[in-house]
Amino acid sequence: MNFGNRLKQIRESRMLSTSKLSKQAGLSQSFIWRMESGEKQPTLETLKKLSQGLGMSLGELLGEELLSEPESTKINRIISNIRKLPVEQVDALDLFIASLSSGHSAGENPLTLQAINFNHTNKDGFEIELVFSANVSAIMEHRIPDGTKRNMAGFHLFDDGMKEVPIDVIPGNKRTFGKKAEKTFIIKPRLRLDDGRTYKLTISKLLQANNYKYLKENHTIMFSTSEIIDIKPFNKKLCSAYLSLTLDGSNIVSGNENIPVNTDIKLTFSNNVITNAVRKHNLQCFSLESSKKQPVEIDVIMAEPNDNSEKKKEIIIHPRQGLHSNTAYILTISESLQGGNQKLLGTDKIITFTTGDANITSTDEKDGSSIA
Repeated sequence: MNFGNRLKQIRESRMLSTSKLSKQAGLSQSFIWRMESGEKQPTLETLKKLSQGLGMSLGELLGEELLSEPESTKINRIISNIRKLPVEQVDALDLFIASLSSGHSAGENPLTLQAINFNHTNKDGFEIELVFSANVSAIMEHRIPDGTKRNMAGFHLFDDGMKEVPIDVIPGNKRTFGKKAEKTFIIKPRLRLDDGRTYKLTISKLLQANNYKYLKENHTIMFSTSEIIDIKPFNKKLCSAYLSLTLDGSNIVSGNENIPVNTDIKLTFSNNVITNAVRKHNLQCFSLESSKKQPVEIDVIMAEPNDNSEKKKEIIIHPRQGLHSNTAYILTISESLQGGNQKLLGTDKIITFTTGDANITSTDEKDGSSIA
């Protein structure tokens, strides 16, 4: 006899309606129907509520027939080990067991991929930043042992000949800070990717968040070093935003130190960002502040709208007054920055840097080269 049939038999033997049992057990009537029909399987917490609602022990609820099945020895051993755990770990285990029965089926708030960003920097080369809806890169060990490590193994990169390209998968908190960091993985190819070739990045559906949610479907991102070509499965919000505008370069890389106090920040994007259609809006998409949240007044400098050179993709951030020496600063580029192709940047870009001594200027006295 399966559990659903046994539950129905016990309920009816006690002259209880599903409505009455739902009140006594603190469960919805529809959920009890689904368990009795075999559509739903109970979690450990649900079994405890049912046993209390029926006025019997957990062993009596499961019955000798269920406990005498081949896996009963393993179940008894697991239950015995559970009884030795602290309360907070039992709660975490209950959530995990629930996720095993529903983690791959349709449900509320599944783990989703929310942002794809290309980073082109002289320091780190080409990288892909992936931002998810929940913590996937700083998972607590007591919740999901080796969770972050297992997630890091879920990414693979292939060239257009289906030859695998070696990559480093970097948790976001290794590069930046804040809530976004724990939702982020950075994919860094160990080999230089060729311009003009198409590459495929795959993400396993077994990617799991700290809240036990799964990605549910394998994801594929087709791209070249200059643009995203296709994203599967199709996600209207993601595709409309990320077959889109990207930050292709900056003369200051996030994390740089000893930046001259009189420096300008030169940003290069993948598309025209200075057309009349977007110019006024884009002027408002930049902010600079110190790590102590003190705003810095800036000028956002653009070429003329009819400029047909590469300057149409460039924006220069000029602090109106010299920056303070030996101070950390944060430049934020709004997700709403728009290209002439009507595509958005899609996610806030953050560049953090620290200035050097006051006597360091933007022109290197040794070789006369300009940092800007």
